[in-house]
Amino acid sequence: MSSQDENSSVWTLPNWLSLLRIVFIPAIVYLISTQRPRFLFASCILFIIAGITDGLDGLIARRMSMKSKLGLYLDPLADKLLVSSVLIALTYYHLVPLWVTILLVCREFVINGLRSFYAIEGITLYPSLAGKMKTTFQIIGVAFVLFGSGVTWLLFGRLSFDDIGRFIIYVALFLSLFSAYRYVHAIFRTEARS
Repeated sequence: MSSQDENSSVWTLPNWLSLLRIVFIPAIVYLISTQRPRFLFASCILFIIAGITDGLDGLIARRMSMKSKLGLYLDPLADKLLVSSVLIALTYYHLVPLWVTILLVCREFVINGLRSFYAIEGITLYPSLAGKMKTTFQIIGVAFVLFGSGVTWLLFGRLSFDDIGRFIIYVALFLSLFSAYRYVHAIFRTEARS
């Protein structure tokens, strides 16, 4: 990261978008807790907007040279808080299997713990392509589950939107475990060389 990036204001548009994602969490969880179709549909819309801000903040930071150290940590933190909170809420209402949520959330704690530990040592662990794809699939999968719970339409006979969403979440789980393996492997390989 260049010195220009480090000296720029922390209150950039990308950082505000990350904060907005965090602010959306209580509203989305509350809407899910009502278990009423129209509120579940509204939670889906809010979750999609929050997901769009995830893509926008990174794009704006790169294109408009608004990268900051705060953004480097705030963006993934906002993603993990959003997705983990909503997955836990969906699991509570039996819309996502408990074991899937446990694996996904535990992976986030482990990888974030490693990132924080190495950040103290002055080493930055950047998100991998698999990690970014995992987040994208999680957001798409959760949006499908919320949408499927908020509407009664069916696709392809017995296959519903929430079934498709759960399948996408399983793909996200595979990518999550694969990217965690890559992080840990890279860390131990670096440790072995030093």
